[in-house]
Amino acid sequence: MPLTKEDADALLDGVCRLAIVGVAKNCGKTTTLNALLAHLANKPVGLLSIGIDGEPEDMLVGTPKPSIIVREGHHVITAQGALESSSARVEYVASLGFSTPMGEVVLAKVRDPGAVLLAGLRHRGDLLAGLELLESHGVEATLIDGAYGRTMAAHADISDGFILSTGAILSSSVEEIVAHTMMLVDSLTLPQPNQPWQQRLLEQTLEEQRALLGTPSGEVQALPMNSALLGLSRGRHLWTKQHTAIAIPGLVSDRVIEELLALDDTPRTLLVADGTALKASRKLVERLRNQWEIRAMARSNLRAISYNPTSIAGLGVDAESLARALREQLSQRGVDARVFDPEK
Repeated sequence: MPLTKEDADALLDGVCRLAIVGVAKNCGKTTTLNALLAHLANKPVGLLSIGIDGEPEDMLVGTPKPSIIVREGHHVITAQGALESSSARVEYVASLGFSTPMGEVVLAKVRDPGAVLLAGLRHRGDLLAGLELLESHGVEATLIDGAYGRTMAAHADISDGFILSTGAILSSSVEEIVAHTMMLVDSLTLPQPNQPWQQRLLEQTLEEQRALLGTPSGEVQALPMNSALLGLSRGRHLWTKQHTAIAIPGLVSDRVIEELLALDDTPRTLLVADGTALKASRKLVERLRNQWEIRAMARSNLRAISYNPTSIAGLGVDAESLARALREQLSQRGVDARVFDPEK
């Protein structure tokens, strides 16, 4: 199903910051961005990226990549050196106050349409500074191009909503593509704590930046090390049947999940800041979900899934089957999100 102008407008309805994140490299994220920009040609949207996007070929594998096409009136945040490599004619508006190897990072307004290279924002603080600068200059809707392997842009503190790009780059099996995609959907749309004591425990762990064990009666036990992994391995003796939740302030890796799975079969809850903290393999996360609840302080807002039924390797799946399977899985989860092919 193609993306229409009405779809594009609906995706930004009530959303000031819309992120596009991918399940893998070369999954169609830039194509999705271009599809949105084409329908928003007459709107003063802002555009920025974590990392580098819009380059003519992939820096790692050398395959051609689509250019990012901007229109008159669009605003971009990028490095000066990247603007020199862009065909769009732009007018300088303001500086972000820092430089990168590609030069000073600036806000510019597009005067004549063309391709643009986005670069210069590498960290969360850079991204937030760029968003605030755009909004201070009257830009009411910004598209955030998320970097491969990083779902930071989908965090509820950064964006009001996100589009997840997926496709045949993952597998030649519809079932495998959908399973991988839904794991990320589940991670990014985790439910929030439903018990006041869990909410307090999570707030305390984020404030203290150390993993904490908690009980329904409100008792809190700190692990012996600030590192969740070291704290879990050295604090196994601290767990009791009453400790039915652990709050972890940072990333949850494979080894952290392995430590949790090694505990007894008491029903427990893992509390994290948000779903982007889950950096473990799909199989381990699925195993943990079979034994534990996972809840988060912030729940990201999935607006749509874009899909690419072909891959750069020439493999592909049936587009209608993929779209139908994605919609069915979203429906089962009660998630109201569009599913579209950005190349239609």
